Amino acid sequence: MADRLADLAGELYGVPPADFIAERTARAKELADDKALAARVKELRKPAPAAWVVNLLARSRPGDLDELLDLGAELRAAQNALDRAEITRLAKERRARVTALARVGAGLAADAGHPVPAGVVDAVATTLDAGLADAEAADAIRTGRLLRPLQAIGFEPVDLAEAVALPEAGSRAARPRAAPERPRPRAIDDSDAELQRARSRADAVVARAEQDAAEAADEFGDLEARLREARRALAAAEREAEALERQRDAAGRAHETARAALDAARAGRRDLG
Repeated sequence: MADRLADLAGELYGVPPADFIAERTARAKELADDKALAARVKELRKPAPAAWVVNLLARSRPGDLDELLDLGAELRAAQNALDRAEITRLAKERRARVTALARVGAGLAADAGHPVPAGVVDAVATTLDAGLADAEAADAIRTGRLLRPLQAIGFEPVDLAEAVALPEAGSRAARPRAAPERPRPRAIDDSDAELQRARSRADAVVARAEQDAAEAADEFGDLEARLREARRALAAAEREAEALERQRDAAGRAHETARAALDAARAGRRDLG
């Protein structure tokens, strides 16, 4: 039953959220000969719109999705190595690829007849970012059975509670996640070693902060460039409007002149009988 249920769930989670309940009910009715399986199908929960878009990517663009999520492993390795140059490079690539793939997902949704608003596209991007930050979140995304958007918060593991339908069917999201290990007080028997560890932890925090700062700087620069372009376009539009007004005024004067000439010609013709 497990394999058949997984197949049915895989099909259902490609259905737009607006049609999910009706499709789930229809599938359950088709399973009248297997009440246990029908009951499991009825338990499947409707995905949030952003989760559905991510599921579309898992189905229609698995290669692109894998390439993006694999970038997360490279980024985590660079962070562990405190390679700031590599962190900056990968962070910039991550941002561009996350944005591009989120837009691809929005296009897939529109092609399916269910365009999504900008807020949903943002939630898709946030979910993809979570998959880059956390390997288990990446596994959850790859199932194509995501129920809700994901979010990475700092260095904490991504919350995967009730995030995937049938997590037992090929996802580490089925396994309860242990709480992050907290450092326990202990005697410092080697002050130099302890200082080095403290410095390493501080360097990791600095590297992450530099990554965030670099991303913010890039975004700020992009917005400033777009603002300058918009201002140039506005100035050009205003100049064009002024030119059109002058042309309109000139055309109006020419029309009045032509009208007067026409009236004079008609009057002269009447005089001639």
